[in-house]
Amino acid sequence: MSFLVLALAAPGIAFAQTTLSPVSYTQALEPSEKGSARKPLDLQLLQIANEVRSQSKLAPLEAHQGLADVAQAHARDMATKGYVGYVDPSGASLFDQVRVSERSALIGSFGSSIAVLEAGASAAEIHKAMQTDAANAANLQRAFSHAGMGSYVHDGRVYVVQIFAKIDGELDGPLPLQLSESTVLRTALATEDMTPVAWSLTDGDGDVLARGTGRRLQTSRAEAVEGYLNLDVALGNDIYTLRGPFVELN
Repeated sequence: MSFLVLALAAPGIAFAQTTLSPVSYTQALEPSEKGSARKPLDLQLLQIANEVRSQSKLAPLEAHQGLADVAQAHARDMATKGYVGYVDPSGASLFDQVRVSERSALIGSFGSSIAVLEAGASAAEIHKAMQTDAANAANLQRAFSHAGMGSYVHDGRVYVVQIFAKIDGELDGPLPLQLSESTVLRTALATEDMTPVAWSLTDGDGDVLARGTGRRLQTSRAEAVEGYLNLDVALGNDIYTLRGPFVELN
């Protein structure tokens, strides 16, 4: 059986390579995909991944609907547009896509894997193919907490996307795409020892567009600023940056 495997993982690093506004990506998820029930193949892949983690005495990955929605949409996009990669034709990376689509999660680390096999491949065969790549195998040994699996069959091939994340907190509700300066970030963080100390908005290259202390979003710019929301949190003597949704701040 022929196959192609890609893998990517980098704790604490946001893969935001596009220089274009990713807002258009919100149209990429078909209504039937958002919040839809997962396919048996996807559920089996998550089960196998957790069996591997159990053997290493690691906590199981919790299924995450938002990650799965993006994985499913990207698998379909690759299949129907004829490419294989972590960046779509518009320039939006998988992490870009997650940060546009997922409106609540605060992500401390992120990883992803892609495989393309002949249609009809079983979950066990897909997993075995993926494990031939050392980076992909390492994904199952990392301190991720959640995962989303997506697959799409097209023209005799099955396209599989696995997305992993360490979600260190969540906003108290889905954050709207457009915010006002009266917006206050209210969060539920992974541990009570985490304390929010600052926020920032960055562009696709990671350059800071606006920043502030505390939880109230405000900017001195006269025009609206759009970018990826980051939340710096203190844990003991260390500062960690959690990545949140793409927003426009008026």
